[in-house]
Amino acid sequence: MPVKHILSTVLLLAAAFSVCAEPSTQWHFLGEGKNNAISGITSIDGEHFLVAIDGRKPEHPRLALLTWKKSQKPALNLLDWCDKNNPPVDLEAVTAIPNHQESRPKYREYLLLESKGSVTRIQLENNNSCKVTAKFDLPNAVADSNMEAIAIHCFGSSCLLAWAERGDDKTPAKLSWAHFNIEDNQLDEPENKPFEFKAPFPQQNLRSISDLAIDSKGEIWVSASSDPGDEGPYSSAIYHLGSFVQRENHIDLNVAKEIKPLARYEKENVKIEGLVFTPEGLLMGVENENLGGKVAILPIK
Repeated sequence: MPVKHILSTVLLLAAAFSVCAEPSTQWHFLGEGKNNAISGITSIDGEHFLVAIDGRKPEHPRLALLTWKKSQKPALNLLDWCDKNNPPVDLEAVTAIPNHQESRPKYREYLLLESKGSVTRIQLENNNSCKVTAKFDLPNAVADSNMEAIAIHCFGSSCLLAWAERGDDKTPAKLSWAHFNIEDNQLDEPENKPFEFKAPFPQQNLRSISDLAIDSKGEIWVSASSDPGDEGPYSSAIYHLGSFVQRENHIDLNVAKEIKPLARYEKENVKIEGLVFTPEGLLMGVENENLGGKVAILPIK
């Protein structure tokens, strides 16, 4: 298919969105150690979230259930991997697959992304057991890929899959997207060149995209983080990159006219690696390596 040009946005960020920055963000500590650290997160329902953990050895956990009920502290509980003989390596992100059949739960299947670009589709039953239903590779994954983000957005029954290479201090992150058939896992080749993004903050040990979330209107939000090692210190920021729009049979990216930190976390010692929208705002999950994990909600209007 011919390459399509990325389009310019028509809205200023200041006019389009209002967020609450770090002074009003309340962080909730989940526990110390890598088993409490969040590599990716997505919604199951209003009180439960599926968490990806980047275990690399067979005995390491891969999944967890975050329960966060109103007026209660969030709690993280580890889940067994579906197939103990063949667990994924270095999970970095998870996204829910919308269910268009109204008689069934809104979300019951999920895509999990490994850092090298392999995607595993699972079914989750009763929030405590899973089954692998499919596997495929992202079309532009290469041997030295460092994928950090994946998300699905649907225009009615037509869906796209978006994913991102994280980038580093010298290399920008690369956001890619393509049509995705959620029934048969058919992912088209991207029509557009990847959108390159170099976050202005943090400035060192940079991952310009450590996760992404797409809201109901197609607006794209990403986290950028600094990762100096297993003991930190860490810093992060939240950015609005623009929006996905469907024009006839094509999906284009409207890039925001001004991309700047909309929430900046320099002193909180957080490495944000999980994003998902909730009715209350943008839920942020933290992977602080040996220091464990945290969660918070950033109100966005």
